[in-house]
Amino acid sequence: MKTTIRFAAASAALLLAAPVLAAEPAATAGYRAEAAWRWLDQAMAPTLDKAQRAKLVWAAYNNAAGSLCNEVAVDDAKMGKALAELLPAPGDAKVTEAQRKHLEASLMLHLGAATGIFAAENADKLPTFCAAAVELRDSKEPNNNLFLPYGDDDVPERPGQ
Repeated sequence: MKTTIRFAAASAALLLAAPVLAAEPAATAGYRAEAAWRWLDQAMAPTLDKAQRAKLVWAAYNNAAGSLCNEVAVDDAKMGKALAELLPAPGDAKVTEAQRKHLEASLMLHLGAATGIFAAENADKLPTFCAAAVELRDSKEPNNNLFLPYGDDDVPERPGQ
């Protein structure tokens, strides 16, 4: 499921971000991003409560940073755990297999859409966006980031090191 979720999220991010990456008047940029977030929140509301939506958006931020920034990489185990917490417990008698599959598909769609919105919002300011992600990853304070620690073999080397 983790690989499928990451693939779906990355695919959706690219599809959603492509039109926005074209030149856009500055006056409409904020409005479009705000409208996209409103739409996504409404789309998620039937399947996720407010706290779950916030957790999914946090996962999407981490996913976007891991996809867009060479300096950080998402820890698949952390991402999988964060997303699994948004689903009913395995074996929950109140949830049929069909409902579980629907919820998993909805979760992937929502993660991909949120990742795409983050990508679109930050495409023209990647140095700042990525620096914030690195700071989050390297923070000594617990912050629930979903990144691999610096120095892990999956994280690309920084120039000059």
